[in-house]
Amino acid sequence: MIKEKRKVNKMKFLAAFSLSCLIFISGILIGSQLTKMKVSDILSIEKESRIQLENLQLEEYFLEEEICQSPKLLTESLDELGTKLGYLESQYSKDDSRIIDLKKPYSLLEIRHYLAMKRRAERCNSNDSLILFFYSNDPEYIDESEQQGFILDYLKKKYDNVRVYSFDGNLELGILNLLKEKYNISIYPSTVIEGRVYAGLHDKTEFEEVIKNN
Repeated sequence: MIKEKRKVNKMKFLAAFSLSCLIFISGILIGSQLTKMKVSDILSIEKESRIQLENLQLEEYFLEEEICQSPKLLTESLDELGTKLGYLESQYSKDDSRIIDLKKPYSLLEIRHYLAMKRRAERCNSNDSLILFFYSNDPEYIDESEQQGFILDYLKKKYDNVRVYSFDGNLELGILNLLKEKYNISIYPSTVIEGRVYAGLHDKTEFEEVIKNN
């Protein structure tokens, strides 16, 4: 009787062990597959960003004679790429080197789009409100940076004429450093509206008033 109980217990143990091994191995395989999918997504976005840089240059040539037209193609591409980049950032740590590398061509796209829209605003008397948003994922700045980002995203969705360009202030990018020097950015978050710098966290009501008055 005792031997039979031991045999049953041994079989239960082996069954449980086998099941645990199966779950563990399945987890590794699934994790590996997900990693491949994520890496594929990263490469896809990187390739798309670089293609859009070339696309913008061609679109700028096309719009030289129609300067008051908005760069529609790039605007749509920027929004789509920004959504994808945000998703990938949520899947990885914010300091993942691959995500940081992706931000560089995307930031170049943003800057070129900003300059094109700024030129359009100056020559065509458009009522576009162009906002530069500098944030940081450093522990001391990340909470306020995210709060400010949510507020600016709300304003962008509420007002059709608001365009927000978001930049990771820690990126080592020459043209981005020039922008930071131009507006003397040393605190995160910092928001630039119509050339005026708003350092630190500012509430929705204040920025709504600024946008309406511009």
